[in-house]
Amino acid sequence: MRKHSIHDITPALLVEPVLTDEDWREYERGWRLFNEQEYWHAHEAWENVWKRRPEESRIFFQGIIQLAAALHLLMVKRRYGGMMGNFEKAEKKLRLFPPCFLGVDVNKLLSFIAIARKEILRIGSGSLELFNRQLLPVVAVQRASRSSS
Repeated sequence: MRKHSIHDITPALLVEPVLTDEDWREYERGWRLFNEQEYWHAHEAWENVWKRRPEESRIFFQGIIQLAAALHLLMVKRRYGGMMGNFEKAEKKLRLFPPCFLGVDVNKLLSFIAIARKEILRIGSGSLELFNRQLLPVVAVQRASRSSS
């Protein structure tokens, strides 16, 4: 099976997958951890879901995983290059999705990435510890009322 590049993806085909109850639990747990600024653990929760998803829209999970990785590198590891690379990869993937996907405000995530980059440029790569924590997003998940498998 050939791996697809992000450039091979047609956004119109990126429909919301029907998640299993287990997937929903992990997905929502990931957002709880994300909101608690436990970015590495959020990344791990979403990776469990991503690995089980066969459809093209699985790249949404890659995007939020990369966003969590960027925030972990910013807030914990203080690694500028990896952080900026993950922000860029996350943004490219998340831009493919509609404003609301799997109950999340994707535009809010994209807006945060832009704000974070601006703040990082303001403080400089050597002063990541000065990043304004008040800018960190808190994400609400609005689970659709339809039943899952």
